[in-house]
Amino acid sequence: MKKLIPFVLVFVIGFAVCAWVLRELGYTTIPFGKGGVISALSRNPSSAILSQKGNVIADAVQHLGPAVVNIDIIGEQEVTNPFEQLFGIPMAPQKTQVLGQGSGVIISADGFVLTNNHVVEGAKQITVRLADGQHFKGRIIGRDARTDIAVVKVDSKNLPAAEFGDSNAIRAGDWAIAIGNPLGFGNSVTVGVISATKRTDLPVGPGKVLAEAIQTDAAINRGNSGGALANIDGQLIGINTAIYSTEAGQGSIGIGFAIPSNTARKVAKQLIEKGRIVRPWLGVQLADISGELAAWYEQHGYKGRDGAVVMAAVPGSPAARKGLMQGDIITQIDDKKVANPDMLITEINKHKVGDVVKLSIWRMGRSQMVIIKLEEMPPDAG
Repeated sequence: MKKLIPFVLVFVIGFAVCAWVLRELGYTTIPFGKGGVISALSRNPSSAILSQKGNVIADAVQHLGPAVVNIDIIGEQEVTNPFEQLFGIPMAPQKTQVLGQGSGVIISADGFVLTNNHVVEGAKQITVRLADGQHFKGRIIGRDARTDIAVVKVDSKNLPAAEFGDSNAIRAGDWAIAIGNPLGFGNSVTVGVISATKRTDLPVGPGKVLAEAIQTDAAINRGNSGGALANIDGQLIGINTAIYSTEAGQGSIGIGFAIPSNTARKVAKQLIEKGRIVRPWLGVQLADISGELAAWYEQHGYKGRDGAVVMAAVPGSPAARKGLMQGDIITQIDDKKVANPDMLITEINKHKVGDVVKLSIWRMGRSQMVIIKLEEMPPDAG
């Protein structure tokens, strides 16, 4: 009998240890019957399980989500007077109220909100609604159609603000999380990956082109515009702005685009400081040397496809005043070879208003040098 006692003690201690381990891992016994199931379903999740099997997506959303807001706008749109159409009598156009929805991201605790220009363009009244239900009246600080970025201000303090990530550090295949207000469903979350990091010259509307965008397959729909594209750490890496669809009015097919956070941050800084974006301006419309244009230049003695063809010099622009004209080919800027119009534009944008640039020009068999002082781009410049 004495020999049996140690074995019983070992068994009891072992059973107790196993029960403790199972309990710590979240395993519990459920009594038979309805009462036991209800009890199990009513039990709070174990914090130990959550810490061991943490959901990084949920953590990222929890980190950034409170800074993502819904934006409701009321605007006006002119419509043709029906009597003018019926009787051909000129009459003043009528105005009708237009309602719109979008998203935004709080970027400072004192109420600066980043969104898309197309979300607030033409808005007469802006309401910003936070994730916790608070409502604020918003006013436009500045907007920029070229980058489709706008900044809205609400009068409040101690608001949750987004943390910016480095959009230059993202890679194709990285996780991407979209948070916004699609179709009015506030603070909706979709998940995908970064499909491509630098899509350039994307047409997003009549006469509107995005210079650079992040592509993602995280579902973006109407109302997501201006919302957050986040990385796995809950940092803002982009402002959702557009989707590609094969049919008008179609929803997400897994091809969405966001303005890189590094671009949005720079634009927002200028909009807050100056209310507008100050860009250096040469004042020319450019084209590639390709197709029939390349064949024509080859016949007239220009060899190769490098360079930017001047299709027009804007009247009154720095280029026009210095004599640049249709047909000129810009071959160099500040001793750097110009491969194409995009490269020339990139180099111009590295300068500031007031800087002087040195251009090498090919004009019907002759090369010449032109020195031009850059000016501020007018708001309505094409």
